[in-house]
Amino acid sequence: MTVDWKDWLVGRRAGYIAIALLTVACGYAFGVRGLRFFMVPSSSMEPTLFPSDMIVTIKEPSYHRGDIVVLRHDGEYLVKRITGLPGDAVGVVDGALFINGKYASEPYIREPMQYIIEEPIHVPDGRFVFMGDNRNDSDDSSVDHGAPGGPGVHELAWTKNIVGRVVFLYYPYSRWGRVRSYPLVNTAGE
Repeated sequence: MTVDWKDWLVGRRAGYIAIALLTVACGYAFGVRGLRFFMVPSSSMEPTLFPSDMIVTIKEPSYHRGDIVVLRHDGEYLVKRITGLPGDAVGVVDGALFINGKYASEPYIREPMQYIIEEPIHVPDGRFVFMGDNRNDSDDSSVDHGAPGGPGVHELAWTKNIVGRVVFLYYPYSRWGRVRSYPLVNTAGE
Protein backbone atom coordinates (compact mmCIF):
# COMPACT_ATOMS: atom_id res chain seq x y z
CA MET A 1 0.00 0.00 0.00
CA THR A 2 1.40 3.39 -0.94
CA VAL A 3 0.74 6.63 0.89
CA ASP A 4 -0.41 9.55 -1.20
CA TRP A 5 1.51 12.41 0.49
CA LYS A 6 -0.27 15.00 -1.62
CA ASP A 7 -3.58 13.96 -0.02
CA TRP A 8 -2.03 14.28 3.46
CA LEU A 9 -0.46 17.69 2.78
CA VAL A 10 -3.20 19.51 0.89
CA GLY A 11 -6.27 17.32 1.10
CA ARG A 12 -9.15 17.14 3.51
CA ARG A 13 -7.08 15.19 6.06
CA ALA A 14 -4.55 18.03 6.23
CA GLY A 15 -7.36 20.44 7.08
CA TYR A 16 -8.63 18.17 9.85
CA ILE A 17 -5.14 17.82 11.26
CA ALA A 18 -4.59 21.60 11.16
CA ILE A 19 -7.91 22.21 12.95
CA ALA A 20 -7.06 19.61 15.60
CA LEU A 21 -3.61 21.12 16.21
CA LEU A 22 -5.04 24.65 16.37
CA THR A 23 -7.69 23.49 18.86
CA VAL A 24 -5.05 21.90 21.10
CA ALA A 25 -2.82 25.00 20.89
CA CYS A 26 -5.71 27.34 21.75
CA GLY A 27 -6.84 25.08 24.58
CA TYR A 28 -3.34 25.16 26.05
CA ALA A 29 -2.88 28.93 25.59
CA PHE A 30 -6.26 30.00 26.95
CA GLY A 31 -7.02 27.16 29.36
CA VAL A 32 -3.67 26.15 30.84
CA ARG A 33 -1.60 29.35 30.47
CA GLY A 34 -4.51 31.76 31.00
CA LEU A 35 -3.80 33.85 27.90
CA ARG A 36 -5.84 37.09 27.98
CA PHE A 37 -6.03 40.29 25.93
CA PHE A 38 -6.39 43.79 27.41
CA MET A 39 -6.23 47.45 26.51
CA VAL A 40 -4.18 49.79 28.75
CA PRO A 41 -6.78 52.12 30.34
CA SER A 42 -4.69 55.11 31.46
CA SER A 43 -1.36 56.93 31.31
CA SER A 44 -0.21 55.50 34.67
CA MET A 45 2.30 53.12 33.03
CA GLU A 46 3.99 55.68 30.75
CA PRO A 47 6.65 55.58 29.33
CA THR A 48 6.51 51.74 29.28
CA LEU A 49 2.88 51.42 28.14
CA PHE A 50 0.54 54.11 26.80
CA PRO A 51 -3.26 54.54 26.91
CA SER A 52 -5.01 52.28 24.36
CA ASP A 53 -1.99 49.97 23.94
CA MET A 54 -3.21 46.43 23.32
CA ILE A 55 -1.43 43.85 25.48
CA VAL A 56 -1.36 40.10 26.14
CA THR A 57 -1.05 38.52 29.59
CA ILE A 58 -0.16 35.01 30.70
CA LYS A 59 -0.93 33.52 34.12
CA GLU A 60 2.29 32.62 35.95
CA PRO A 61 2.86 30.22 38.86
CA SER A 62 4.62 33.03 40.75
CA TYR A 63 5.27 36.73 40.31
CA HIS A 64 8.31 38.86 41.07
CA ARG A 65 9.12 42.45 41.89
CA GLY A 66 9.35 44.36 38.63
CA ASP A 67 6.74 42.29 36.78
CA ILE A 68 4.07 44.30 34.94
CA VAL A 69 0.72 42.68 35.68
CA VAL A 70 -2.98 43.11 35.03
CA LEU A 71 -4.96 42.84 38.26
CA ARG A 72 -8.56 43.12 39.36
CA HIS A 73 -8.87 45.85 41.99
CA ASP A 74 -12.02 47.58 43.24
CA GLY A 75 -14.12 46.22 40.39
CA GLU A 76 -11.83 47.22 37.53
CA TYR A 77 -8.76 45.97 35.70
CA LEU A 78 -5.49 47.83 36.35
CA VAL A 79 -2.11 47.55 34.65
CA LYS A 80 0.67 48.14 37.19
CA ARG A 81 4.15 47.05 38.21
CA ILE A 82 4.77 44.91 41.30
CA THR A 83 7.07 46.85 43.63
CA GLY A 84 6.67 44.93 46.86
CA LEU A 85 5.92 41.31 47.77
CA PRO A 86 4.88 39.66 51.04
CA GLY A 87 7.46 40.35 53.74
CA ASP A 88 8.81 43.52 52.04
CA ALA A 89 8.89 47.00 53.53
CA VAL A 90 8.43 49.57 50.73
CA GLY A 91 9.16 53.28 51.12
CA VAL A 92 9.79 56.36 48.99
CA VAL A 93 12.30 59.00 50.05
CA ASP A 94 13.83 61.82 47.98
CA GLY A 95 12.09 60.60 44.81
CA ALA A 96 13.51 57.07 45.03
CA LEU A 97 12.06 53.68 45.89
CA PHE A 98 13.44 51.78 48.87
CA ILE A 99 12.75 48.09 49.44
CA ASN A 100 13.64 46.71 52.86
CA GLY A 101 15.56 49.89 53.61
CA LYS A 102 17.76 49.73 50.49
CA TYR A 103 17.62 51.79 47.30
CA ALA A 104 16.05 49.98 44.31
CA SER A 105 17.03 51.16 40.82
CA GLU A 106 14.07 51.91 38.54
CA PRO A 107 15.31 53.21 35.16
CA TYR A 108 11.85 52.75 33.60
CA ILE A 109 9.91 55.35 35.61
CA ARG A 110 8.82 58.55 33.91
CA GLU A 111 10.25 60.91 36.55
CA PRO A 112 11.30 60.84 40.20
CA MET A 113 8.44 60.54 42.66
CA GLN A 114 7.24 63.82 44.12
CA TYR A 115 5.88 62.29 47.29
CA ILE A 116 7.23 60.52 50.35
CA ILE A 117 6.31 57.23 51.98
CA GLU A 118 8.43 57.81 55.05
CA GLU A 119 6.88 55.05 57.16
CA PRO A 120 7.45 51.96 54.98
CA ILE A 121 4.50 49.92 53.76
CA HIS A 122 4.84 46.46 55.33
CA VAL A 123 3.41 43.87 52.95
CA PRO A 124 1.49 41.02 54.62
CA ASP A 125 1.09 37.49 53.23
CA GLY A 126 -1.15 37.23 50.20
CA ARG A 127 -0.79 40.91 49.26
CA PHE A 128 1.55 43.05 47.14
CA VAL A 129 2.40 46.70 46.47
CA PHE A 130 1.53 47.92 42.96
CA MET A 131 2.69 51.14 41.31
CA GLY A 132 2.53 52.70 37.87
CA ASP A 133 5.68 53.76 36.01
CA ASN A 134 4.23 57.27 35.79
CA ARG A 135 4.37 57.46 39.59
CA ASN A 136 3.18 61.05 39.97
CA ASP A 137 0.02 60.35 37.93
CA SER A 138 -0.95 56.86 39.07
CA ASP A 139 -3.69 55.70 41.42
CA ASP A 140 -1.79 52.91 43.15
CA SER A 141 -0.39 51.72 46.47
CA SER A 142 1.51 54.97 46.93
CA VAL A 143 -1.71 56.92 47.57
CA ASP A 144 -2.24 57.50 51.30
CA HIS A 145 -5.90 56.92 52.18
CA GLY A 146 -5.43 57.60 55.90
CA ALA A 147 -6.81 60.50 57.87
CA PRO A 148 -4.74 63.70 57.69
CA GLY A 149 -2.07 63.58 60.38
CA GLY A 150 -2.85 59.92 61.07
CA PRO A 151 -0.93 56.78 60.16
CA GLY A 152 -0.52 56.03 56.46
CA VAL A 153 -3.12 53.69 54.97
CA HIS A 154 -2.02 52.38 51.59
CA GLU A 155 -4.05 50.11 49.32
CA LEU A 156 -2.46 46.75 48.65
CA ALA A 157 -3.71 44.22 46.13
CA TRP A 158 -4.35 40.54 46.72
CA THR A 159 -1.99 38.22 44.86
CA LYS A 160 -5.01 36.05 44.01
CA ASN A 161 -6.39 39.00 41.98
CA ILE A 162 -3.52 39.00 39.49
CA VAL A 163 -4.93 38.08 36.09
CA GLY A 164 -1.51 37.61 34.50
CA ARG A 165 1.89 39.06 33.66
CA VAL A 166 2.06 41.35 30.62
CA VAL A 167 4.22 39.58 28.04
CA PHE A 168 3.41 41.14 24.66
CA LEU A 169 2.24 44.38 23.08
CA TYR A 170 0.41 43.79 19.80
CA TYR A 171 -0.96 47.25 19.01
CA PRO A 172 0.09 49.83 17.93
CA TYR A 173 2.13 47.93 15.37
CA SER A 174 4.95 50.48 15.54
CA ARG A 175 5.77 49.23 19.07
CA TRP A 176 4.75 45.60 18.50
CA GLY A 177 6.84 43.13 20.51
CA ARG A 178 7.65 41.46 23.78
CA VAL A 179 7.15 43.35 27.05
CA ARG A 180 9.93 42.46 29.45
CA SER A 181 9.87 42.64 33.20
CA TYR A 182 12.63 44.50 34.96
CA PRO A 183 14.22 42.66 37.91
CA LEU A 184 13.48 45.10 40.71
CA VAL A 185 16.08 44.40 43.37
CA ASN A 186 18.04 46.39 45.90
CA THR A 187 21.30 47.76 44.56
CA ALA A 188 23.00 46.21 47.56
CA GLY A 189 21.67 42.77 46.60
CA GLU A 190 19.49 40.46 48.63
